[in-house]
Amino acid sequence: MRVWQPGSHLTMQRGAEVEDWSWRRTRRRLATLARLTAPYRTRTVFSIFSLLLATATALAPPFLSKYAIDDGIRRHDLGTLWVIVAAFLLAGLANWGMSYLQTYLTGWVGERILADLRLKLFGHLQRLSLGFFERNRAGVIISRLTNDVEALDQLVTDGVTTLVQSTLTLFGTAILLFVLDWRLALATLAVIPVMSVGTILFRIYSSRAYAAVRERLGLVTATLAEDIAGMRIVQAFTREERNIAHFREVAERYRDANMQTVVLNALYFPFVDLVSSVALAVVLGYGGHLYFQGDVTLGTLFAFLLYVQNFFDPVQQLSQLYSTFLSATAALDKIMDVLDEEPQVLDKPGARELPTIEGHVRFEHVRFGYGEGPDVLPDLDLDVPAGTTVALVGHTGAGKSTIAKLLARFYDPRDGRITFDEHRPAGGVPLRGHGGREHRLRPAGRFG
Repeated sequence: MRVWQPGSHLTMQRGAEVEDWSWRRTRRRLATLARLTAPYRTRTVFSIFSLLLATATALAPPFLSKYAIDDGIRRHDLGTLWVIVAAFLLAGLANWGMSYLQTYLTGWVGERILADLRLKLFGHLQRLSLGFFERNRAGVIISRLTNDVEALDQLVTDGVTTLVQSTLTLFGTAILLFVLDWRLALATLAVIPVMSVGTILFRIYSSRAYAAVRERLGLVTATLAEDIAGMRIVQAFTREERNIAHFREVAERYRDANMQTVVLNALYFPFVDLVSSVALAVVLGYGGHLYFQGDVTLGTLFAFLLYVQNFFDPVQQLSQLYSTFLSATAALDKIMDVLDEEPQVLDKPGARELPTIEGHVRFEHVRFGYGEGPDVLPDLDLDVPAGTTVALVGHTGAGKSTIAKLLARFYDPRDGRITFDEHRPAGGVPLRGHGGREHRLRPAGRFG
């Protein structure tokens, strides 16, 4: 006879990819974050405003350096040079102030969002039925509240800022390159298709690798939590060596998943540096040619070199952010999956409290099984008068604990009904009421 043990399927290795990149799923992710941000919208607006000013002041110095060289140094105009230097310093001070304000506000909002998310997730777990906790390992659930929320921490407190600022810097730099000289700008941006191909390949392989890291980290946490919690049983049955071997296997899988990300980063980021060096070489070569012909000034060429460096710095930062984004996306999906769980034992509207009962329990043709599994109790009839002591005897998996769980209404039966005190009107008090009679309090502690 097959013994059904709830949760035994969780020992199997599961897939780790973020499978749904559709716009519908992405919209749900954004909506979840937006709801968490809503209570702090004022500080969020000020954070965005300070971020825009910080980005604008960061783009100003290279442009000012062009006029410092062309209008101040080359013309020996000390007055103009001092004015530009003063503007240069003012831009630096403004950037410092706005960067401080933006960092403080982003951190303030981000930490409160994460605290609210932890409370929301924990509160939701309190409302779920026992079946959820028997289907999912305790360590995996703990990982949702710790590792996955920590992954979101890196995104909301730093990642979003880097994403917006780097994107604005990237497009702002591209616009200023064309303002300075469209020919040099086109020559510089000729390397973009090559970098785009590399970035697309990095995205494809990184999405799999970082999702695998999140999944393997959850398995490590789950294994540690269960082995430490069950240490008495482990030592009683001398399973120390076997548990060490099992944990070594789990840790090695986690290490291998991390090594895949190391290899990808080692290939991609030096590739971006190489593309940046090629772009600088193009500016020096072609820009020098235009300078010799008198088509560009020395100040323009100098500003171009600074802006080209500004152009590829955000690319590096966005590439590094991509790993954080992938980890946070995988973590957010797992958190959303938990929040999407609904209690299996639900009360109907207008349910009344369970009255004090004498203790006469009756199971009438009760049929029950865990999840989609086979019936553990195919057709149970049991009558236990009040004050009677009953011993349930049977092999492992026969349904002894299941009867107690049904009596406490941790689960509802698939068929049949459970009643108390059948001498009362309507054939007794139903645990799971029919015709809208459902009780909010479980019977534990309600016996007279």
